[in-house]
Amino acid sequence: MKRKVFLLSILTLFSVQCLVAQDTFRLFGNKKENRNERRDRGRSNRGNDEIQTLTGKGSHTGFYFGFNAGFSQIDDHDALSGGIAMAMIANHSLALGFAGKGFVSEFFQRAAGEPDEYNYAGGYGGLLIEPIIMPRYPIHLSFPVLLGVGGMSYNRLPHRYHPYDYDDFFVEQAGAFLIAEPGVEVELNITHWMRLGLGGTYRFVSSVDSRGLDEKVLNGFSGSFSAKFGIF
Repeated sequence: MKRKVFLLSILTLFSVQCLVAQDTFRLFGNKKENRNERRDRGRSNRGNDEIQTLTGKGSHTGFYFGFNAGFSQIDDHDALSGGIAMAMIANHSLALGFAGKGFVSEFFQRAAGEPDEYNYAGGYGGLLIEPIIMPRYPIHLSFPVLLGVGGMSYNRLPHRYHPYDYDDFFVEQAGAFLIAEPGVEVELNITHWMRLGLGGTYRFVSSVDSRGLDEKVLNGFSGSFSAKFGIF
């Protein structure tokens, strides 16, 4: 019995010595490794201090080519518009490029019974800035903003027989303008290379050279449908 107790005591002391030795090795016997770890952490921290960019190492760059069609009112008359857009996409979340739109209003008479009819027509284009929110989700939002210049004409048609059949066409007034058109779109990822969108914009127009035409009749909301093709 005494021999068993003696052997058990020796095994217990041996186990304790092994544990102490192991802890001592971890605390003091691997100083070189600890120094290397601290040096690596320092390099990592210095790397985090560097300026990060949208198109830097490890970023994604895509592009798209898009078409859009819209409906609005110009001077209380219904109008249709159509346009195109081309943009580069940084990290799936910010598109930068160029966009342009053309528009034409319905024909109208200034007074009842007047034979002459009138309409508005023109276009504009410029820089496109488009933040994209949650682009990886099947349904997400984008906020396109178009900043540019354009021109508009006020036209007179003396004899119009059918919607697009007339003898003469006169530009009564014309003018140029600056425009800012922010908007919001709900987009749907159809495939990896195609997106469809439905949204609205608001046109803010500032006159540059009116020549008797008030471009502010362009101010107002517009609903639009878009289709985009590219690498997103």
